[in-house]
Amino acid sequence: MSQENLETIRCLFQAVENRDVAGVLAAYAPEIVIRDAASLPYGGIHHGLEGAKHHIEIAAQTWNHLQPEAARKMNGVFLDAGEYVVVLWRLKGLEAHSGRTLDSPVVSIYRMRDKKIIESQMFYAETTAIVEFLADRS
Repeated sequence: MSQENLETIRCLFQAVENRDVAGVLAAYAPEIVIRDAASLPYGGIHHGLEGAKHHIEIAAQTWNHLQPEAARKMNGVFLDAGEYVVVLWRLKGLEAHSGRTLDSPVVSIYRMRDKKIIESQMFYAETTAIVEFLADRS
């Protein structure tokens, strides 16, 4: 089952990079719980597919203008951990007017059941830097 879990997460990351909302939602079980840093605009705890859809929409509003196609690539490293999949990835951004960039490491942990994600949690190495990047519009 572990290879199937890894494939689900790879498909999730590809869908996120391609801004494919249906593809992202397809990776989630109906009872999905997403935990994201509360300091981020899309942060907090999101429950179920409606909560997941809201999380996706707010994240897209936050990042779409800051992530040209090249910055959407997360360079995921996928690690099998039984009922969990751990992914090491990069959160990137580019503010076109100023040329400011963001390239921050993130670890995500996904708990799986029946080849679907039932829990998702992101751990950012530099949440303060992300918040500052999002807030600074100079």
